[in-house]
Order: sequence, then C-alpha cells, then structure tokens
Amino acid sequence: MQAIIRAYTHYVDKGKELAGITEKNYTDSHEGDNVMIEKWAAFMNIFDWFKWRGFEDVPSDYGQTQ
Repeated sequence: MQAIIRAYTHYVDKGKELAGITEKNYTDSHEGDNVMIEKWAAFMNIFDWFKWRGFEDVPSDYGQTQ
C-alpha cells in the first residue's frame, strides 16, 4: 500500500501547488479565468496546446457534428 501512496504523492504535491497559484492569483471574472488558465498551462508546460480566439473568430459551424 505504501508503494501506491508514494506513486501518487507527486500528483498530490502538484495539485497543492496549483491550488496555491489559484489562491494567490485568482480574480473572479472572465478575465481572471483566462489569466488562471494561462498560469496553470504555464505551470504544466502546456501553454502551447491552445490559442485564445475572439468570439467573432470562431467558425459558425464550430461544435456541429456532420
């Protein structure tokens, strides 16, 4: 059982770090959400996985299945 706990400790620690980032920096607004997403993405080194787009730039058929 101890080996299983040790295997997941890394994830728990990272989760605590993300919670700390959120507690320290969060602003309850749309802009605050975007800033937090960027901070989390930078922390997890996935900041290049997405690109913000203006609402007007979203294709009209976005989300529709064919």
